[in-house]
Amino acid sequence: MQNRMTLCAALCAALCATTLSPCALADDAFPAADPATVGMSAEALDALAAVVAEFIEKDWAVGGELLVIKDRRTVLHEVFGQRDRDGDLPWTDETICNLRSMTKTFTGAAIQILIDRGEVALDEPVSKHIAAFDTDALRAVTIDQLLVHRAGLPLSAFTTGIDQYPDLAALVAAVGEQGPEFEPGSRFWYSDAGTDVLAAIVETVTGETVDAFVTREILTPLGMNDTFYALDAADPRFGRIATLSFGAPNAWSSFWDPSQGPLYPFAWGSQTAYGTPEDYAKFLAMWMDRGVSEGGRVLSEDAVARTLAPVSPMSMLGSEARFPTSFRGLEVWYGRMAVLHVPTEDPANSDPVIIGHSGSDGTIAWAWPERDLIALYFTQSRGGSTVLRLEEHIDRLLLHPGEGGEEVPGELAPHIGVYIANFGSFENERFEVRVRDGRLVLDIPSQMVFDLLDPDAEGLWPFAVAPDRVQVEFVRDEDGAVNLLRLHQGPGVFEAPREGTAMAIEQSAPKVVDPAIIAAICGAYTDAESGAQVRIYTQGDDVCIRGPEGPELHLRPTDDPHRWVVREAPHVTISFQFNDAGAVVSITQEIGDDTKVLPRAED
Repeated sequence: MQNRMTLCAALCAALCATTLSPCALADDAFPAADPATVGMSAEALDALAAVVAEFIEKDWAVGGELLVIKDRRTVLHEVFGQRDRDGDLPWTDETICNLRSMTKTFTGAAIQILIDRGEVALDEPVSKHIAAFDTDALRAVTIDQLLVHRAGLPLSAFTTGIDQYPDLAALVAAVGEQGPEFEPGSRFWYSDAGTDVLAAIVETVTGETVDAFVTREILTPLGMNDTFYALDAADPRFGRIATLSFGAPNAWSSFWDPSQGPLYPFAWGSQTAYGTPEDYAKFLAMWMDRGVSEGGRVLSEDAVARTLAPVSPMSMLGSEARFPTSFRGLEVWYGRMAVLHVPTEDPANSDPVIIGHSGSDGTIAWAWPERDLIALYFTQSRGGSTVLRLEEHIDRLLLHPGEGGEEVPGELAPHIGVYIANFGSFENERFEVRVRDGRLVLDIPSQMVFDLLDPDAEGLWPFAVAPDRVQVEFVRDEDGAVNLLRLHQGPGVFEAPREGTAMAIEQSAPKVVDPAIIAAICGAYTDAESGAQVRIYTQGDDVCIRGPEGPELHLRPTDDPHRWVVREAPHVTISFQFNDAGAVVSITQEIGDDTKVLPRAED
């Protein structure tokens, strides 16, 4: 579906408010306009939409929505694929998504409102409001440290499932009992737990739930009528929520759908909000307008400045590796519940070029205040990388059109080319090694473009985003040509031969497994320690494996028909032990050096 503009719409748009005017609250908050009327290329926007269409065609995401707004005019709005694959329901422009961590931006804004009202302060201790923080280990933690993810708290307090705690107070008490994992204030460490504590502060100070406060103070004034905390299945918007898919390209499984009732038992600060791209664009427009909307002022200019000030270089989830970006000349920092792209030169003292946030189920939003440009891409494909992959195409098509192409240094030339990957979730995927800004990069189409650092003493080229975890090795043949790429990831080593070589052709051929072997390996296997059962079964042409509570995963055969790898986690191997009669008696799960044997369950 494509939303393109008529001449009448363009004339009406010319009579409306000018660039950087407060955003409208009506359903036509961002009226349609011809791209040329706001200085954009229709061809570039079509090409961007074609990129997302290819994502869906290649099954890198199940479905999604793309929205581009320039000068508060919608210049591109398209939907793709399905919002529920099992039910064969198409994605529409009324589909609602789990925003996951984009909820953090609402929680942060709520705290800023309380700061403006003098009810809390950035530098005051959390223990003033939360009794569980009145301990020697946590008494020094401040509200500001929670806002910038520098409180030393873990990613999550959940260990058994999202229904582990009866309410927010119990969740926050558990966070207090766990205490910090490192010295508060010493470094950035992304923390859902810390944001949930902020929500508890909102509830303690206001005497109402965080969702009620956010709805009244933020969502309603901004006209975000399709954004809500999905805690009530009777809400008429609930049935429009997309099914959550989990997995990897070509290996998606449905994880949750609205027919199962609310996913969350109560409102958290780190997640729980659901919404649409157009609604979230209203939220971003408010930030670009320095806290103002058509309904009046939502945040003070001071609150906006506090939120959008770069505080910490942002690292990846559960890691100290820097968060990657494909936007040229920028690096990713974190403000106060805001993801910021700032210039690589003097980032701490620069105004952000891009503001926004993302959510781990596949939602992301970017806003360029100086360009008055907003782009949003929503999917519900948890485990995919298309949200990051799209950055490169936005940069190439919308921000720096016509640029590119550079001379390849002679010492790098032998490595340049395409290598064919057939491991893990990759099926005949064309890994391209090329040069960007004078350095080698590895372009993995279903993920993103990874910068490579200079090779170490062993000849391994580390990924810049995770140098200790992932490295590339280029292997020369007897003639000295580089015809094989090896990817070293943790304990695993995976090979991708150069396109066109005999090895690439051989690996690209589909592996045929004897149906009798597939029939033999299907069944239930028991973990002797926990008593839990793991089932292996067929789903169409796929062989799947599933634990008692985990998602459906897919097995890929190796050259040994008794040894398979998990497509979504290629470092995990499942081997089958047969008896003399040809029956499977157990499976062995290998994760690096760790092995576990699960005997076959009795029928």
